[in-house]
Amino acid sequence: MNLQRRAEIIQSIRIFFQGRGYLEVDTPLRLPSLIPEANIEAQESSDWFLQTSPEQCMKRLLARGQEKIFQICKCFRRHERGSLHLPEFTMLEWYHAGIDYQALMDECRDLLRFVAGRLEFSSDAAKSLKKEAEWEFLTVDQAFQRY
Repeated sequence: MNLQRRAEIIQSIRIFFQGRGYLEVDTPLRLPSLIPEANIEAQESSDWFLQTSPEQCMKRLLARGQEKIFQICKCFRRHERGSLHLPEFTMLEWYHAGIDYQALMDECRDLLRFVAGRLEFSSDAAKSLKKEAEWEFLTVDQAFQRY
């Protein structure tokens, strides 16, 4: 059941982005160097590294003129083991050149609603995603104060 649900979610994500004119891209998993990140430890692969995220390669595509791209891919991080973390995981990353963070928040909301609307979820959280009611947006400061 979980494999079927996962496949449905990934297919729904693809349909959402393709319907908005995004190009699905596929970037290399092994790279000679990575963007240094203080809290992420890369997994070595011979004398190269397995990607910790597709960000570096996707931003190169943006710099070459691609305006709307997305990717669903495997990523790897050492010492990421716990109830919510594994050293290998699937990540969705997307970029839309020329939009601001508010438009990006709207797009995130639309994505979640679209996927929830295509699938049958039984949780209250998933049901609330489908509602057309206005979402509450908080600043980081407001979120820290409240939670």
